Amino acid sequence: MLKQPILFFADKLPPLIGGMEMHAHYFIQHFKNHPNYKLEGVITKNTHGNDHLVTENENKEIKISDLGDLFQPRILFFNSGRWIEELEILSTIFRKSKFIYRTGGNEIIKATLYDHANLDHISRQQYWSKKINKHINLIVTNSQFTERRLSNIGITTPFFRCVGGANINIGQNKSMDHINNSKITMLCAARFVPYKNHSLLINVIQVLKKRGHDITLSLAGDGPLLPSIKELVKKMNLDSSIRFLGRLDNTDVSKEMAQSDIYIQLSSDHLTPVDQGSYLHCEGMGRSILEAISTGTFVIAGNSGALPEIIYGDRGILVDIDAPLKIADKIEPFLKKRISLDQITEYSWENLFSRYELMMKKVLSQ
Repeated sequence: MLKQPILFFADKLPPLIGGMEMHAHYFIQHFKNHPNYKLEGVITKNTHGNDHLVTENENKEIKISDLGDLFQPRILFFNSGRWIEELEILSTIFRKSKFIYRTGGNEIIKATLYDHANLDHISRQQYWSKKINKHINLIVTNSQFTERRLSNIGITTPFFRCVGGANINIGQNKSMDHINNSKITMLCAARFVPYKNHSLLINVIQVLKKRGHDITLSLAGDGPLLPSIKELVKKMNLDSSIRFLGRLDNTDVSKEMAQSDIYIQLSSDHLTPVDQGSYLHCEGMGRSILEAISTGTFVIAGNSGALPEIIYGDRGILVDIDAPLKIADKIEPFLKKRISLDQITEYSWENLFSRYELMMKKVLSQ
């Protein structure tokens, strides 16, 4: 098979930590020396919104219009919709290339625009839908939930569902000492933003502590609500029970998961205001939850977004986002029986990218 060159578009790269950044990191590692699908370069944005070309040998600012003189990719793979307003020129430059766009859905529903920022929110969504339908050959999604949301705003481009992206090697030495230990260790690794509901989680922990449960909750991440959550913990006198780990890299988060009895994240579908409108920000997949499942850690999560598609059977439980007392009632029986799970490998990065290779082979043959 001849090498099929890939040009990868990633709005943000590590050391920034989030779902898109982690996917970009592992995508680059997998394909940069691939025998069949060779990553030729990465296009990203700097802090001023200018395009940068990153290759093995250089990192320089570049104009999109100059890319055709440097590359002849068979595939343009978009890890972000940040180039939605530049799809037209990219399609003109790379007429013979296939355009693949991976998304969790929220950025399309949010529909941020820069050159067309004067449009109202519905018109911005229509702009996104029109450009995607015209220029994108395939959308890689992470859930049936995301596909329904995108179809509802007029996306007709074919979907390819591919769930995964977890480090599966960390949990292999998971300790079982906790089974006979009355102390319960919990972890939540999520940005401190409204739809993650950290304040609700803190209130639930307080209820469970008052009921006599010996719980330690570790919170990994940063974000705009972190100072207020720290104040809440202090106000509730929970300093000895709640640890703030700060922003951790993916490996360290996975290690924390593997050593925790329970992963807990009370995400909800959050109505988020935008210019001239609003949208529901939802969990399109929940990468941290996939990682927790992959380490064999029992999951407690809010019943929202796509989470029912990955949390089922003995993997964990879903709770309605309700009053802390009602959530504590639902959780408490599972604290007492202390479930031990086997490691799950289906969401590994290796499995994910193996499916990508089959997907790209099919797209190129069309």
